[in-house]
Amino acid sequence: MSDRLAAALYRAHQQDLLTYARRLVNDSSTAQDITQDAWLRFSDAVRDTWPDNPVAYLYRIVRNLALDSQRRTRLETDLFVDNAEDIASRQPGPWPSVEEAVITRDELNRLEQALAELPARTRLAVEMHRIGGYKLREIAAHLDVSLSMAQYLVKEGIKHCQKRL
Repeated sequence: MSDRLAAALYRAHQQDLLTYARRLVNDSSTAQDITQDAWLRFSDAVRDTWPDNPVAYLYRIVRNLALDSQRRTRLETDLFVDNAEDIASRQPGPWPSVEEAVITRDELNRLEQALAELPARTRLAVEMHRIGGYKLREIAAHLDVSLSMAQYLVKEGIKHCQKRL
């Protein structure tokens, strides 16, 4: 019985609640969301206890939801909109700067030199592991060495390259 009564009461005041919510938030779609959410909360609340003044209770729910919506909007604005320029200025561009490109090219040249200094088998093990993505057991099989030797070759090659960089 109270479900039907609650629905009838809501339908009778729905347009006035929508107007009230629209006045509070200055946005029609948000006001519709608030009014719908108010109905859901009202229908849940009146299942247990019927309020003394159900119309006033509905308006209070709408008011509280509108205030929550305004707080959330302010918070989102403070967090995201006001800082948009700062965030955009800190984002890297699609291309590296000239300085970054020169530094990267220099590091790449030093790495190539360090790899060239390695014995052929060690260089191949490092290239297979770091560039080719091979597993140590695959490197060991390809070089026809033990797994521990493949691990040693990769480790020593990387250590050499790190010293040179």
